[in-house]
Amino acid sequence: MIFTAMRRGLRHAMVALCGATLAGCGLIGGVFGDGIPTPRTAADLVLPLDAYELGPVDRAQVLRARFGLITECLRQYRIDFQAPAVEPATYPKNAGLLGWLEDLQVGRYGYAGPPGYASRKAEDGFDSYSVTDEQFKVLVGRVKRFHGKAVPSGGCETKVDSVLNQGARGVPAAEIVKRFNQDELGMLVSEAAEAAWRDERVAAAERSWSDCMKRAGFDYRTTSDALGDPRWATTAANDEIKLPRGTPEEIRTALADSACRWEVDYYGIRKAVYTEHQDKIIRDHRGRLNTIRLLNEARLANAMKVLNGEITVSW
Repeated sequence: MIFTAMRRGLRHAMVALCGATLAGCGLIGGVFGDGIPTPRTAADLVLPLDAYELGPVDRAQVLRARFGLITECLRQYRIDFQAPAVEPATYPKNAGLLGWLEDLQVGRYGYAGPPGYASRKAEDGFDSYSVTDEQFKVLVGRVKRFHGKAVPSGGCETKVDSVLNQGARGVPAAEIVKRFNQDELGMLVSEAAEAAWRDERVAAAERSWSDCMKRAGFDYRTTSDALGDPRWATTAANDEIKLPRGTPEEIRTALADSACRWEVDYYGIRKAVYTEHQDKIIRDHRGRLNTIRLLNEARLANAMKVLNGEITVSW
């Protein structure tokens, strides 16, 4: 696929004329690459590997059931466990991968986004939590017995996952009784993302964006440099300092940044390139991905039964 950083007919509207909104900024509205349209809203940020995982609402249901079963399992060993509350993740899917700024309301909040927006970035839909050494040993099966009771092979997590995995069609029995690797799909997404980031087409889009920003009076080499400007971003050098957010300069920069991303079709280019690299991952790992998809389908069906009291577990 031949890449041109600025497609034919791309309008070179000056960012300075865009004002406080994106109206009139010369949005492209075209199609890049192999018929892949430029994203317009967060709903357009779909990538191929999304088909192999659960959506945020379904994922939250599975997590609620899983945490509930883990709590029950640990209780058998007289271990109290406070599971985190789970809500469907609301941060736009793939926003980080595709460099999407358009839900941040940059004209009002700059790069920080509206109040509470940062906490929505957790894709899991729950806050991080810690476990004690005692809980960990039984969770992952580091001990064979605890308080005189046998610990299942692989611990409570593996036992719980075997309950949620049961009945997955076309999946080997040995796979069903294993602990479900929550990070496996994410690692494949990361592998595709690393390849996409090294792709010359993305590098060229960054250069085109940088040129656009210079015309608007800003000197940044990459979009990450603008987001990570130490005047408003927390870095290792200033993490003890509470920086003011949403300052006039941050907002002015973020508005120009957003307008330049539209002008050079930054979102369209990234979506096309990331789609291509995810498609390669799918070709290379199709069998494994199908297994993950089938397991996820079973886990959702079983999670609903657990939450409705239709499945009881003999610990």
